[in-house]
Amino acid sequence: MVKDRFKMKIGVLICAYNEEKHIRKVVGKCLKYLKDVIVVNDGSSDGTLEELRKTRALIISYKKNRGKGYALKKGFGYGRKNGFDYLILMDGDGQHDPAELPKFLKAIKLELPDLVVGCRTKRHSDMPYVRRFSNFSTSVLLSAKGRKWVKDTQSGYRAIKLSYLKNLKLKRTRYDLESEMLMKMMKQKAKIKCIGIKTIYGDEVSGIHPIKESFRFFRTLFRK
Repeated sequence: MVKDRFKMKIGVLICAYNEEKHIRKVVGKCLKYLKDVIVVNDGSSDGTLEELRKTRALIISYKKNRGKGYALKKGFGYGRKNGFDYLILMDGDGQHDPAELPKFLKAIKLELPDLVVGCRTKRHSDMPYVRRFSNFSTSVLLSAKGRKWVKDTQSGYRAIKLSYLKNLKLKRTRYDLESEMLMKMMKQKAKIKCIGIKTIYGDEVSGIHPIKESFRFFRTLFRK
């Protein structure tokens, strides 16, 4: 049972792998909107952990890289243990603009959804063509499988009601966990809200291997 909407505990959850260049700035901007920023350092081999220690982030760290799905699960566990009602998920590479956080907070407090998905609005002008095609095709396939239209199923900028996680048995440990989570929530007719966001494409390097992650996506899509 979620608390009174004006007394809910809401935090940001960032999974970071080798993000020493961006992570400190991202955390700092998030702290302007929410006092609790949880960062899972997913076995970074660069200076990510050192940069995090210069911030007021709540840090979860381990030495071996285990994948974004594993990192998300660690963050979910921390959030549930520490009484969070919602966690807003975002990447640590600077692509997700912390200035969009008030949109998520507004959607949460007005509608109390099970999931909020930040759907990128200027994808045709800003997003590289390969990503644009991949995101569109996977959104169509995943929405068809889940029997609910979500126009940007690959967006990692989301907010999740932690109490809903008890209804999900999440098995994936890599990027495909995000698709698994969304598909299962669609099938269960969870209350899903989409909001428009912008995405910044700069000098960040994607950690997604297109062939491997495509294989994992289709494995997730066609398995129960």
